[in-house]
Amino acid sequence: MFKMLIFVFLFLLATSTVAMAGPPSCNAGVQMHASADETAIRSARSELNTALKHRDLAATGKYWLSDAHTTGGGGSLWVGRNKNIEGFTKIFSDPNFVSECRTPDHIEVATGGPNEAAETGLWEWRTREKDQVLTYRGRYLVMWQKLSGQWRIRSELYATTGCSGGTSCR
Repeated sequence: MFKMLIFVFLFLLATSTVAMAGPPSCNAGVQMHASADETAIRSARSELNTALKHRDLAATGKYWLSDAHTTGGGGSLWVGRNKNIEGFTKIFSDPNFVSECRTPDHIEVATGGPNEAAETGLWEWRTREKDQVLTYRGRYLVMWQKLSGQWRIRSELYATTGCSGGTSCR
């Protein structure tokens, strides 16, 4: 419970101090002087974006811990790797799904404490509806945890802050 409260606090802090920028570039970005851990997380994000682009469920699912929690922009809650895989199986098979990407703007790796990191950034989701392509966007926070030398996703939280491209966005 305490970790979840910290997670929500960090998310709210990130979303209140960083204004919504333009659409994400689906690029994990390269930071000068990044630590090896930050570089590993950015590499994982890049691999995840590629997996989303190619609807690659195996590559998408390998980063979730078995008890990972994902809260979607619409408020849905998926608990566990299996629920996340079930959700993305439906998404990837939906002919109206166009694309999704996440672009980190900040990764903070814990020092002197648990092997955790916080990734914040912008996400974008495109779907077809009534002959229109809707683009939803917003902010996200991912809690990473390093286990056996590998960074894995403990929890994800997405907040929708905009929609464009069609009448359903009103």
